[in-house]
Order: sequence, then C-alpha cells, then structure tokens
Amino acid sequence: MLKTLSMPLLALLTAGLAGCGAIYKPTGSVLAHYSQDHVVPHVLGSGDLDLSACGTGMGQHQLLASFSRVNDAPARVLLNTNLLAGLCSEARAQEAQLRFQRELRDGNTAAARDARIESQRLFRRTALRRYAAYRHTVDAFGELGDGHCPSFDSETEKAEYLIGTLTSVQALLSDIQASSSVGVPQDVAARAGRASECMDNEQWWGIPNALQAVVWLSVPGSAPDGVDPWNQLEDAADLGEAAGMPMAAMLYAIAGYGQSDAQREREGIRQVARIYNDGIGPKDYLILGEVAYAQALYLSDRIWTQETGKRTPFLALGEFPGEDSDAGSDTDIEGLLGDDDDSSGASGDDTGGLLE
Repeated sequence: MLKTLSMPLLALLTAGLAGCGAIYKPTGSVLAHYSQDHVVPHVLGSGDLDLSACGTGMGQHQLLASFSRVNDAPARVLLNTNLLAGLCSEARAQEAQLRFQRELRDGNTAAARDARIESQRLFRRTALRRYAAYRHTVDAFGELGDGHCPSFDSETEKAEYLIGTLTSVQALLSDIQASSSVGVPQDVAARAGRASECMDNEQWWGIPNALQAVVWLSVPGSAPDGVDPWNQLEDAADLGEAAGMPMAAMLYAIAGYGQSDAQREREGIRQVARIYNDGIGPKDYLILGEVAYAQALYLSDRIWTQETGKRTPFLALGEFPGEDSDAGSDTDIEGLLGDDDDSSGASGDDTGGLLE
C-alpha cells in the first residue's frame, strides 16, 4: 500500500522539479534584459560610487553570471558587473597602498610590508575582474582594435563600449601593480587605443582621445609621427571641462603620474576638482564623474601622505602641501565644540563622550 502511494508522489515531485528547470532559461533571459535596459542606465546615472561598485557590482554579479549555466552568458551585463566589482576592490587596494606609505614614512617596516602585500593581493583581484570585463567586452562587441568598429543599437551600448575599452587598459595597469601575476596581455592597451577611434570624441567628452593619448605615452613608439600625446590630452581635458565631465582630465592626471611628471599630475588633479565642483556634468552619466573624482582623490592622497603622513584634507581636492592655503592646517576641534569653563552641561558631556 505504501509503495502504491509513493509512486504518484514521486512522479509529482519529479514533474515539479522538471517544471522548475523549465523556468530557469526564461528567468535568466528576463533578468539579463532587465539589467541591461534598466539597471545599467540607473547605475550610469548614479552619484553614489560606493553603492554602485560594492553594491551592484559585488551584489549582482554572481546571480546574473549563474544563468550562463542555462543560457548564453550575458556578456554586456557581466561587463558592467565586473568593472564595478573591479572599482570596489581597487578602492580597497588603494587604501592598503596609502597605509603602506604611512607605515613606511613612520619607519614601521613590518607593517609597511604587510600593507604592501595586502595591496598587491587586492590589485591582483582587481586585475582579474577587469580582465574578465575586457573579455566580456570582446564577447559583446568583437575584438578591440582589429580595424572594425561595432554597430550600436543604443546610447547605452556606446557607453558600455567606451567604459569596456577604458577598463581594458585599467586591467593591464592593475596587473602591473600586482607584479603582473595575472598575465594580462601586453597588447591589450594598444588594442584599446586603436578601438578608441570607434567612438565619437565630441559626444563622449574627449575621453576617447584622452585614452588614446595615454596609450601612446604608455607604449613607446606607438604615437603617429608628428602627434604630441600631451597636446591631445590637454585638448581632451579642456573639451571635457566645457561639458562638465572630468574623466579626460583624470586621464591627464594619471598620465602625469605614470610618466613621473609631478606638475602635469597636479594640473590634472586641479582640473578634475574644478570640473567636479562646478556640478554641470551630464546627469545620465554621473557615475563617470564620480569615478574620475575618486581616482584624482587617490592620486592627491598619495601626494599628501608622502609629504605630510595624512591624506588630502576634507573637501580640499586640488590643493597641495606647501601651498598658500589652510588645507593642511589642523582643525581646532575644541574651538568648534565651544569648549570653555562654563560649558559643563549635559550636551557638552555627551559630545565629549562621542569623541573619546
């Protein structure tokens, strides 16, 4: 009797499980299309870099990538989640690198070495994620820099190609910071430089020309005869400033840092700060301005930490140690709190307790 009853139950359970399997493909397809049509534009227009990178990138990647087990991998979606996750791990790597600088400056050799190891591990993780973003860019749009430009169906696709190309160069740079432990091919940068010609420089605020010039400076002998990469970078940064987009200026600052040109690095950082503070950038692409600001702030933090042992003072991006400003001075905490002999009430005690 028990055996007779169990057979229908087993059949029902099997049918139910088979039904679950049948909905995986359409569910994956719906999620991929929704992410592409709505999540990606929402993130591009977001002004919260940390939430986008460490929230969307880290939180959604595994879910969306898992549907590649039942469908074709959603390359354009994974391009975005990988590049966002790379920004998240890069921020942690940069914090470890700043700690390395502080410990080294204070003579704490063991702590400095530990921070250096931590930063290398995190830069390796960043390089892996960015290299994956490069491969997804290739899967979605074709090989970069092969002489053929992809056709785009929307402005979002154009933006994805732009940031995918930029992330491809960053993959190589992150790998270098991780002692080339990932093995990102050296020709990725040159390919990305050639691919920048597929993008409208005017439409994308000088970023394509800036990226191309950075590649020329990074790869000796790659610039065309008679072309000055620095002039092209300056023109690109100025074009971006006119439109309120600091990304090309950020690339100018990074090029200055990479070429050990302290003056140009500082000029780029100042320009990023000026553009960002004007607040007139394209609202649909706020995240690009946030990325530019964060990268410029890190470069500034390196300068301040090396010279003072502290990062850039609050809201002082664009100012540097030794300049005629109040940015490097210590804030009078006691003065701000109004600490005097007569302020012994409960409010003062509560505030003091919070600061201890």
